[in-house]
Amino acid sequence: MKKIINQLYEYIEKKYKYSEPFLLKELYEGFPDVNQGTIRESVRRLLDQEKLIKSKNGVYGLPDPNRILKTAVLNSEDALNKKYIKSEDGSVIGYRSGFYIANALRLTTQTSSDLVIYSNEVSKKKRTIKVKNMRVIINQSRVRVTNKNYKLLQVLDLFVDFNKFSEYSLNDSKEKISHYLYELDLSNEEIEHIVEAYPKDAQIQFYKLGGTHAFTHK
Repeated sequence: MKKIINQLYEYIEKKYKYSEPFLLKELYEGFPDVNQGTIRESVRRLLDQEKLIKSKNGVYGLPDPNRILKTAVLNSEDALNKKYIKSEDGSVIGYRSGFYIANALRLTTQTSSDLVIYSNEVSKKKRTIKVKNMRVIINQSRVRVTNKNYKLLQVLDLFVDFNKFSEYSLNDSKEKISHYLYELDLSNEEIEHIVEAYPKDAQIQFYKLGGTHAFTHK
């Protein structure tokens, strides 16, 4: 066990910077010939030795030895990105929804202490985790998230309950939304397939804004 622990720790030190989050499955991939239970036990011992730190959502990292605060913490934003938003190769696997995107599009000045995330890395069962003082609600998206479709999914999520998220009428919001979805890199068929996965109210809002042709300029 001691030898495996040393190998794991050396691998982590070489591959990751201080406080850079990584997932357990990355260690599985780095040591395919080692039993996964042995890797988990090694990580647990490294945590006990305070050579590793763990965020509440199961992401790990190396503590910065030059930190000012005694307690080592991972950057919560980076940890969420690592686990739910982007894969190791930079592909989009999830997105922030709800008031987050409503604020980003300047449709509202309201904020929420809850962050809603939809991700491919989530089972069908919705769950809630606590990250610092923020409640994070994580759910599976209606269709598989990709680099090409996540913006459309964010907007369609708003359309499910548009009056809750926007301080402007649908018509007054059209320019902001159209600008966000400008030159959407999806075919008409792909867009229609995604829209069909949403409730009728969201579909109606989408087509009120002009539907597929309003957001594709190829």
